[in-house]
Amino acid sequence: MSAQRYATYTYTVTVPTKPVSPNEKLTLTWEPTLAQQTSDLYEVQLCVALFGPWESVEALKRSSPDLKPACPPAGAIATSDTVRTSSNLGAPLAVSLMVPSARGFYDLRQISIFGSSGNGMTGGSVIEVR
Repeated sequence: MSAQRYATYTYTVTVPTKPVSPNEKLTLTWEPTLAQQTSDLYEVQLCVALFGPWESVEALKRSSPDLKPACPPAGAIATSDTVRTSSNLGAPLAVSLMVPSARGFYDLRQISIFGSSGNGMTGGSVIEVR
């Protein structure tokens, strides 16, 4: 007897493209995208974290940490709450993140953890605080 397979979703955050203000509260939304293959059901944990600041984008790219996926990740200076969902729900999920007071360039990491094994992935984007 074969196991039931489900349509599942991956999630990404739309990152601000304009500079943000110090101490600003950002509301970021995890947007679902239907995965191309079906899968077993599993829990998904999602969070966002900021690392930095750096004086330039070049300095950020040279120094940005290599992260093991964890919510919250070690070394972050600001993190969102961790949201949890099932891999087959496909609903947008909002999180809040407080921008630090220091101006500069920050590495905004999107962290997704899949199931109980701790497997996951991170994606980085640059945001400017000014």
